[in-house]
Amino acid sequence: MFVSSIIGCSDCGESCFAADGALRDFTLRNFNRIFKIIGRDWEMASTLTVKVHPVVYLTIVDAFERRSNKPGANDKALGTLMGFYEKNAVQVTNCYAIPFREQKEDTPELDDGFNQTMLMMMKRATPSEQPVGWFYTNADLSIHCLPYHDYYNRLISESSAKKEPPPVILLTVDTTFSSSDENYRMPVRAYLRVKAGIPGTRDPHCAIFNPLKVEFDAFPGEGVALSLVQGGTAYSNKQREVVLESGLEQLEKSMGEMVIWLEKLLKYVNKVLQEPELPVDSSFGRRMMDIVSIAATHMSDEKLDVLVKTSLRDYMMISYLASLTKTQLSLQERLVAL
Repeated sequence: MFVSSIIGCSDCGESCFAADGALRDFTLRNFNRIFKIIGRDWEMASTLTVKVHPVVYLTIVDAFERRSNKPGANDKALGTLMGFYEKNAVQVTNCYAIPFREQKEDTPELDDGFNQTMLMMMKRATPSEQPVGWFYTNADLSIHCLPYHDYYNRLISESSAKKEPPPVILLTVDTTFSSSDENYRMPVRAYLRVKAGIPGTRDPHCAIFNPLKVEFDAFPGEGVALSLVQGGTAYSNKQREVVLESGLEQLEKSMGEMVIWLEKLLKYVNKVLQEPELPVDSSFGRRMMDIVSIAATHMSDEKLDVLVKTSLRDYMMISYLASLTKTQLSLQERLVAL
């Protein structure tokens, strides 16, 4: 059996397959022998990558932690994913949770009014973002995913200005994972539902939730903030306070990290040159060439030494002026208090 679950498809009334992420390639090969994925869905399902930013993970975990603990309440979190589309990729940059209700016997319900209001506010705050899908904190795909996905299909198709509807992403987060497992990671999966039919027919007979590749991505500012937040976990106190470093301390830390990465790069290059049987990654070589070309300033050693010393003097002067200003403000507060 090459599928993890078979559930009813609301679009065509037939079976809808939810493929397991570990068997993605095997699923597509064998599924295509029986059914034919219709239109451009086959190419999109095999090449599309979902790039998720750190604020999305933090928001999803926060929404799950804030879920209602009342008896009979939902033990999950659900919401809208915001972002933008790139070539062969979907950037998921933000999200928000929405109220919903689901019972085993009844049809699940979503608060469409709340979702529309939040969507309007998000577009005003960040016009470049648009809805790209939805998230669900559940380990497996359930039958409730079908009406949810149909709702977001209509929502995204109406808000899109393109003739062809953009892909709708389903991002699932398994909140039941345990940190006691070896090499544990938060189970995050992305799916794209594609229609399929029997070869020789035009109409779709079923649909498949095809797993997509998920990558972690971050803007430069997000990377700095994430490093600062992670630094707080190293403290032994309960408050986990993070001490903001001065300009010189940040510069020293950045230079130290740069030296470490350069040593790793040099070790990798020497290993590849000494062992020709190792596979050569051409993309890695191009990235290194870009780094070297950007770093090359075409300056002499004397000019470069003067530039470094001048920059260091500027940092010291700024630090001195900041300290002097702080002292003057402290004196002024004491004089006013008298």
